[in-house]
Amino acid sequence: MTLTHGHTTTSSPPLSRAARLGAGACLVAAGLTNGLGQYVGELLTPELEDFSAQIRWGADHPAVHAAEQTALLVSMLVLPLGLLGLAHVTRWAAPRLTGVGIVLALWGMWGFHNVVALGYAAGTVGPDAIGTDSAVALNEGFLDHLGTTVTALLPHLLGSFLGLLLLAIAGLRSVSLPRVPLVLLIAFLVWDFLLPSVGALEPHLLLAVALVWLGVALVRMPQAEWADPGHETATGPILAG
Repeated sequence: MTLTHGHTTTSSPPLSRAARLGAGACLVAAGLTNGLGQYVGELLTPELEDFSAQIRWGADHPAVHAAEQTALLVSMLVLPLGLLGLAHVTRWAAPRLTGVGIVLALWGMWGFHNVVALGYAAGTVGPDAIGTDSAVALNEGFLDHLGTTVTALLPHLLGSFLGLLLLAIAGLRSVSLPRVPLVLLIAFLVWDFLLPSVGALEPHLLLAVALVWLGVALVRMPQAEWADPGHETATGPILAG
């Protein structure tokens, strides 16, 4: 503890440890509910043409469909919080990349949340409330609506891809984060947005591993490294990974 100009200062801001542990836990939870949840959902669901077909399949298999969609809803609470924790680490080594990346990522998470919420309303609630055919018609109405494109699809497709990509690149420039999960995150983005799945090989498995790994890294990170940007200029990383 040091005294400066009559004020008491500490080496770590208030609740800094809680913020680190909370951000790490959020990344782990996001990896399980979003990455692993979608991966298992893909394994249990037959190959379907689109989400309207998934609604029809889900009406006959409500437990699997509802579990996956509910897990996605939960992930939309913890994933943005985890990304903010990740940005706290990457901003010291790559402030510009982090600044642009986290804004785009949060914009994308807002869009992704809207996509998931609309899908939950049409695909999970809809079949029991208004019938399967009407639920499918509601989903297709969402897809044709300009407001859905502007507030859900566009921010998710652009913001999520570009924002997570920039954050991952910023992480690779940091000495504080393990490299492998960041590379896996980039590989997931390229695979999920640009390439098809191949049988049981599905990109969300990479997302699950990357987010859980990064979350554990934050939880295990020395508190001094989380709180003190001076460690970013050290000759080597404090955290092995």
